[in-house]
Amino acid sequence: MKNSWTGGEVTVQPDGGELAVAVHRCEPGAFERLIDRFERPLFTYAHGILQNAFDAQEVVQDAMMRAHKALTRQYDEARCAALLLRPWLFKTVRNLCLNKRRSKRSSLEQPLEEFDDGRLGPFVALEGSDLERKEEVELLRRAMALLPVDARELIVLRFMEEMSYAEIARTVGSTEAALRGKVFRSLKLLRDALEQKGVAYAM
Repeated sequence: MKNSWTGGEVTVQPDGGELAVAVHRCEPGAFERLIDRFERPLFTYAHGILQNAFDAQEVVQDAMMRAHKALTRQYDEARCAALLLRPWLFKTVRNLCLNKRRSKRSSLEQPLEEFDDGRLGPFVALEGSDLERKEEVELLRRAMALLPVDARELIVLRFMEEMSYAEIARTVGSTEAALRGKVFRSLKLLRDALEQKGVAYAM
């Protein structure tokens, strides 16, 4: 399956209960596998919220330490086996990001609910050569930096990580119905930001 943001191949992963149990049992290499699987997407998510690579790296490292402590010392094996690992990790990173933003006294951003839906439609996959794709992805990332933090967050989760609405709901603490409207509004804002840069997408 291709990622609708980057065009790269995406491997659909299970919910992660087996890996959580392996970490809980302190099996050799289990925690390293967890890091290998989740470190990069968690960094992308944290960077989408914070817009700062150093802060994002710090948050992910903190989240991994907290995950290790929870899985090995705080959760029993049954809880680890039932754990939906991906949304659990993303929610941990989200909370740490929001705490960091508050600690830096970030200026308030206009909430997503205040933006008009306008014209809505599906996200369009990028086409063209690898070089053209990289250039367009960079334009998309720059446009995303212009968006409110909650819009950036939803675009990363839905279109980069390709989470289901159920997974996103567990991550951000909302309902699937509310999220669908917010995702549409986020795409509208992204389209407007791209148009400011002279890039047209049928969104």
